[in-house]
Amino acid sequence: MSKKKENKPEKGRRYFLIDYENVHMAGLKGLEELHKSDRVIVFYSQNADSLNFDIMMLLTRTKARVDYIKVDTQGRNALDFQLSSYIGFLLGRDPHCRCYIVSHDRGYSNVQIFWYKQGEEVRLIPSIAERAGVSVKRGDVEEALAALEISDEDKTQAADLVWKHLRTGSPHLSHIKVSINNELVAQLGGEKTKVIWGAIRPLIK
Repeated sequence: MSKKKENKPEKGRRYFLIDYENVHMAGLKGLEELHKSDRVIVFYSQNADSLNFDIMMLLTRTKARVDYIKVDTQGRNALDFQLSSYIGFLLGRDPHCRCYIVSHDRGYSNVQIFWYKQGEEVRLIPSIAERAGVSVKRGDVEEALAALEISDEDKTQAADLVWKHLRTGSPHLSHIKVSINNELVAQLGGEKTKVIWGAIRPLIK
C-alpha cells in the first residue's frame, strides 16, 4: 500500500478510541480538556460495562462528542480486533484525522506501526491527558538545519521530511530514526544525509 498523505495538513479531527476494559476511568483523564470537534469512542464489554458516578460527572463536563460501542466478546481479544478495525473505518471516512488508542495494551503497537508506514497519525497513549506526542517542534528542526552548508531548498525538503516522521510518530524510536535516514538518503543522497543527520540527531531522543 502506498502512502496517501505526503501533504497531510497539520491539523485534523481527533478521535480517541478508549479500550475501557483495559484503562477504565484512568484512561478518561483529560476528557474535560477536549474540544467540540473531538470525538471519543468508548469500547466496552460485559467484562467492564458499568460507569460510576464520577465518570458520569466527568462526561457532562466535556465539549467533545462521546459515543459508546459495546463489543460482543465471543472469542479472545474481540475488543482489540474491533477497535483496530474501527480505526481503518475512521481513516477511510475522514482522511485528515488523527487517531489515539487509549490503552496500556502494547499489542496495539502493531496497529500504530502499520498506519505509521502509510503516513497516518495513529498513537497509543495511556490516557486522553497524555496525548501531546513529540515534544520537538517544527521550529526546532528548522533551527537545527539553519547553519548547515546546504541549499535552502535542501533545508526545506529535509525539514519537511524530518517533521513528517516526528509528528506522525512511531512506538519505537529506532523505527523513526531508520525511516528518517532511509528517506533522506533516497531524496538527498548519502553525503547530505550525513550532514543533516548530525544536526538533527540531538532532537530525536
